[in-house]
Amino acid sequence: MYKLVSLYEQMKKLRESGVRMKDISEKTGIASSVLSSLYSSVLPTYINLISSGQETDEVLNQGLQQVNNVSKRKLLGCLDELYDSVCHIEPRFMSNNSGRPFLDDIEKEAIKYLPNAGIYTGLYQSYSASSYTEGLKVEPYMISSITDGDTMPKVYCQNMAGDYYTGVGLFSPFQIGYLMFNEQKRLQLALKVVYLQLPIIEYPEIIKGIYLTHDYNRNPIARRILFVRQGDEIPLDEFAELKTQVIPKEELTGELLDYYDYTCRQEDIIRSIMLISPDKGVKELKHEKQLLRVLQAEKE
Repeated sequence: MYKLVSLYEQMKKLRESGVRMKDISEKTGIASSVLSSLYSSVLPTYINLISSGQETDEVLNQGLQQVNNVSKRKLLGCLDELYDSVCHIEPRFMSNNSGRPFLDDIEKEAIKYLPNAGIYTGLYQSYSASSYTEGLKVEPYMISSITDGDTMPKVYCQNMAGDYYTGVGLFSPFQIGYLMFNEQKRLQLALKVVYLQLPIIEYPEIIKGIYLTHDYNRNPIARRILFVRQGDEIPLDEFAELKTQVIPKEELTGELLDYYDYTCRQEDIIRSIMLISPDKGVKELKHEKQLLRVLQAEKE
């Protein structure tokens, strides 16, 4: 079984150097969806479990349970040939002269972290403060499985209008995750970035974080947010039927009230107001804080 570990390490080197899963598929004759399942789910699970001292045959079964397109018999039957083919693929190193080093660096790092993304795949319900009323915003999110050619998993979120939008996720092994969206049409730029504090345990039920976005007047805001896992990912047409809603504070009970207490208190929301002045000096900053205090007093 040592070849499974070596196979993963070799595939990891190829992916980090910019080789697409499609290229590996063409060289090995194995479907890219099967290779993606091996790389992002089966092999990472297998390696994590054997490093904890469990029996190799049993942990392989557990790894294969994560996917539905790889059989144990076929994997072991082609393992020697697959490993040999992967070892003979020449890496194609990504150029450092593209003129966008920051974005290239993110992409290179994202490829390294692809195996970590599989742990967080699934459907989530998020809880955060509402922008326009005193209540708890309940918002569906979904983190999808890796598909061929992806350097980062696709993530999806619903808005209040009932439309979903697509973004990308990045899940590092350092308990840090990012979900990045553009909340507007492609010709407009309105970034929403969710910073997640990833638990040490695998397949967590609750993930906490902070997200940065804009309110309805395009003023920047930062808030606490909770992600509660609902189950495995679902087809996009089913996700599109889910709704974002705001539950008024007086109607909250049980866990929903606990979620409100964690995410929606005054100290859990940071707001800023865009003010126009010729000099944009200290007086303007003081004026902004005065207005924020007035707005907060009105809500109370």
